[in-house]
Amino acid sequence: MNLGLLHRCEVAIYFSVYILYIGVGLYQIYLLRDRIVSQARYGFTPGWPLLGRKRDNTNDDFANFRDYLGIYWPYFIIHLLVSSITKWKWPQLKQHGHVAVSALALLASLHWTSLSIFAAVLSSFYLAGKRRSKKVTWLLAIAWLCFMDVVKNNDWWMRQVDFAETVMVVVSFGWSVLRGCSYCLTKSSTNNLVDFLGYMLYFPSLTTGPLISYERYRTKRETNGWPHLLQSLLRCAFWWLVVQVSFHYIYVPYMTKHVEVVGWIPSVFWCYAVGYFLGQFFNTYYMITYGMGVAFAEFDGIASPSKPRCIGRVHFYSDMWKYFDEGLYEFLFKHIYVEVCRKDSSVLLKLWGTTLTFIFVYFWHGCYTFVFIWSALNCICLIAEKFYKALIDMPAYQNWMHKHLGFGGTQRFNALLATQIFIPAAFSNVYFIGGLDIGNFLMRCAYLSGVGNYLALSFCTYCFFQCSEIVAESKNRQKVKEKLTEKQL
Repeated sequence: MNLGLLHRCEVAIYFSVYILYIGVGLYQIYLLRDRIVSQARYGFTPGWPLLGRKRDNTNDDFANFRDYLGIYWPYFIIHLLVSSITKWKWPQLKQHGHVAVSALALLASLHWTSLSIFAAVLSSFYLAGKRRSKKVTWLLAIAWLCFMDVVKNNDWWMRQVDFAETVMVVVSFGWSVLRGCSYCLTKSSTNNLVDFLGYMLYFPSLTTGPLISYERYRTKRETNGWPHLLQSLLRCAFWWLVVQVSFHYIYVPYMTKHVEVVGWIPSVFWCYAVGYFLGQFFNTYYMITYGMGVAFAEFDGIASPSKPRCIGRVHFYSDMWKYFDEGLYEFLFKHIYVEVCRKDSSVLLKLWGTTLTFIFVYFWHGCYTFVFIWSALNCICLIAEKFYKALIDMPAYQNWMHKHLGFGGTQRFNALLATQIFIPAAFSNVYFIGGLDIGNFLMRCAYLSGVGNYLALSFCTYCFFQCSEIVAESKNRQKVKEKLTEKQL
């Protein structure tokens, strides 16, 4: 895209529509706060005395993370102390220290059944790593995912452990399977037990992520010092504080669990704001949890993935997969998609690679209806995006469009086409984050509320799309300038 193709006034309209819709949509949600509190039977707890309001306590992600930190915060401090001491005095014992910290945390907090699961997973992937067989590795991963799908619904196990431990074990288990696969499928993997355990049990990302591939783990980089670590952790604490304050006024988590409340918004057109802010809360949660993992990894000299990109400036959902969870994307791309097809592969083979990737995504996240809808819609939209990009790159298409619409008109028409892919892709994430009810509700609002409503939605989404294009183009130009400056120096 060339920013010169768009008039300044046009760009101003795009950003004005974006800001206006988000602002008015947020205000519509804010207006419902007292009515929600007065009619809610549960889901609210006494808030901070300073704010004098009840707090929405129905966001499971933040509640689970709070419980996790309440149990494991001492081990983060111990990990820092061990890292600092070994870095200073005994660098050859750094991995041993990390393994010891994780072992201490797990032994001190988990039921014997949970410990048995961890031990079995570690043992099986360590032995599979010795075989260096892709087939054995994937069969083992599928077997473990099937096992966990049964265990997490097992009444006997659920009676042995409390809810906080259940969440911790299930989430850690999912990450452990991916780490085990990464270790076994990476050619540079060693058979060193301490190296294997150091990677699999790296405590800061054991439960909260992000996924650090074994290749990244082995790539040593210059460690960041205490000031950078404290700055990163303070940034996470700031966003945590922002979210906790917003839960006193913006009751989006409660609204997604009680869809009839979304219907209280006067116009269907403003209901989409609930989906937008649901996504922003989700984005902020991973900025905090992944931000912590990245901060500790950088402190330990590990080449970690980037933190999630704000969903407010993502307009292609291939970019959502690339830049929201970079570690997971790298795993899926390297170990599934690329194993099936290459750049010069046929279209059908590429479609099969995309489909197979999302079959695994569905299986790994849990075999639930809302996960299936999310995975299927993402897959369909990404395939549609591939066809869209193939179309607009065709010389015959470009020549015809440029001749009849000009360069600026072609860019606008392409953006309008891409918007029709972006809309269902965005709503697919509502299914994943908020569940089946809110996903179905917003889908009905979008596609069954009349032509006028859909045209208004398309226009706003078109403006959002163009804003993201403009921001992306500006950042690309900045990167090019920085590279040129580096070359001159």
